[in-house]
Parts: sequence; C-alpha cells; structure tokens
Amino acid sequence: MKKNKTKGAMILGLCAAFGASSATASLQAFELENTEQPQCGYKDDRGKVIVPAKYYSCGGFSEGMARVAIMKMGMVKSYDGGEDYEDYLYWQGYINEAGKLVIPVEHQAPMTGGYYIDFRDFQEGMVAAYKDGKYGYMNKVGKMTIPYLYQSAGDFNDGLAVVSKNDKFGAIDKTGKTVVPFKFNWLDDYSEGLARYSTSTLGDEESKTGFVDTSGKTMIAAKWDEAMEFSEGLSAVKIGDYRSGKWGVIDKTGKVIVSPKYDMAYIEPMGDAVDVDGGRYENGKLDVYNLNTKSANAYDNGYDSITRYTLDRQGKVLSKKTYMDWNEIDQERYPQNDQ
Repeated sequence: MKKNKTKGAMILGLCAAFGASSATASLQAFELENTEQPQCGYKDDRGKVIVPAKYYSCGGFSEGMARVAIMKMGMVKSYDGGEDYEDYLYWQGYINEAGKLVIPVEHQAPMTGGYYIDFRDFQEGMVAAYKDGKYGYMNKVGKMTIPYLYQSAGDFNDGLAVVSKNDKFGAIDKTGKTVVPFKFNWLDDYSEGLARYSTSTLGDEESKTGFVDTSGKTMIAAKWDEAMEFSEGLSAVKIGDYRSGKWGVIDKTGKVIVSPKYDMAYIEPMGDAVDVDGGRYENGKLDVYNLNTKSANAYDNGYDSITRYTLDRQGKVLSKKTYMDWNEIDQERYPQNDQ
C-alpha cells in the first residue's frame, strides 16, 4: 500500500526468490538449479532437507511462519463485464518453523497491474488473504477472522490495518471495526503512529501528501508533493514536480528540520527491485543526493556526477561523497551483487 512502491508485492521476474529467514528460524530456504520452473524448499542449519523442493516460491520466516507458493493454470474472473479467461494463478500457504504445512496452499496471491504478485507475510498475528477480488484477514491457524470485504488491504501495524472499499481508504482494528473512516482517496500503512494520505487519487500529478493519526485526524496538512513514511520521528518530504522538485525533512509536528534543497531522498528502483532504496532515517542518519550537471535540466540532458550527503537528525551534513553514476553507488552499497 505504499505510494512509492508496494512493500508486500514481488515483481514477476523475482517470484521464485525467497527472503532471508529470521534469526530465530533454523530453516533456510533453498532453490534447485537448472530446473525448467523454479523449485524451492527448506533445509535445516545442518543442510538436511526438511521441506522438499516442491514449491514455486519460498518466503522468509515472519512471526514463526513462512509463505510457500505454487503456480498453476486456472480461471481468472473478469470484473469488467467480459468473459472469464484462463491464465497462471499463484497460490500460497504457510509452514511453521518445524517445516509443517499449517495453512494449506489454497489462498490466492493476485497479480497487481500485471507485474506484481501480492505475496503476503504474517504481521501482528494476522495476514491479508484474497478471494474473488476481495481481501480479508486470517490468523495463524488459517481461520478467517475478518471476512473478504475490501478492495485492498495492508499489513497490521500497531493494531491497525489500512484497507479500502468503494474506492475510499480507511483503517480497521483486529476485530474488523472501522477506526479511521473511509474518506481518503489514498492512505498508506501506519508508521510510528502516522500514515500518509493523499488529496487526490494515487498517481495524480496534482495530488498533495500529508499525515493523519490513528483516529484519522490530520496532523500534518497535505502540502507536500511527495513524502516518505516517518522513521525515527522524521520524514523526508518534497516540494515540486518529479524533474525539478527538492527534498527536505520534517518532524511529527510538521516543523521543517531541513529546508527542501536536495534532488533525491532515495534511490529509485533498479533492475528487479520493487521498493525504493533509502529515504528513511536509520541509526540517526539519512542519505540524500544532488545531481551535479552543467546543463539546465539534469533529467533531460544528463548529469556529470552525483553527490551523496549523509545527514544527522538535525540536518547537519556528517559526510559527503561524489560518484559518477547510480551504478557506482549501488556497487558500494551492495558489493555482493558483483560477485
């Protein structure tokens, strides 16, 4: 449900990938090589196969549960008045840390926009489930505790999940009670007690972004052209359009901590990535970027180099470094990708 990128979705080209298991889980996902279709399972820490490689996709453990998925042909229901049609469908279930399948692989993971598979993981004891175009929620024994009512459904955070129906967004608690009224054109998952909202439909160039609290009360007015969720009490925000806008930082009262003056507050997805890289404070630091160019428009005419600034919570520049391009930055951040 993120405005920048959907966290729970996976790009089709990565649908066989598996996440890293949690530190408490002894089972590790593995994938067979040189197979026509991806096949994965789980091994214990001694390398013994506990779950045979019979799944299309194997997730990492979250709250003691790991998602396993298969792909098979099935009938896709048409929602625009047309005829149903046959296509590949993705189905998921969940194993526990002993490798036992505790929730059968019978819950559909829908495609989003024809590119993303909406695989889901447990959070706060609940997971969103999909059926016939609607989402609901089930618990760790597979019981549907909130029926299939919603067009979209986020993960639970601090006891709330952002959902939508009739093209409006709100939030519910774990009993399914509406806590935030369905009045928003777009509402993001909650982070640190605040959620981003938009004045217009998602993707509308004229939309502005602000923040509401867990009751739906506006805490920061929608005046920003783009904003990241709060992390460590701060949010990166942008004024201006995609090409020429500038990024700064605000606190939870809306006070400007860093005036908008940086070209980028995160690295846009590259290759098979589905989420932005960075844009959030971690350990009291935030990386922002300026595109250095002699031309009038860096996006149209190219740039000569990129300078990364590492800011502290007060906006002070702790360090800076200049790179030739984004690939050089990526190689420094993730050197294992070159192996």
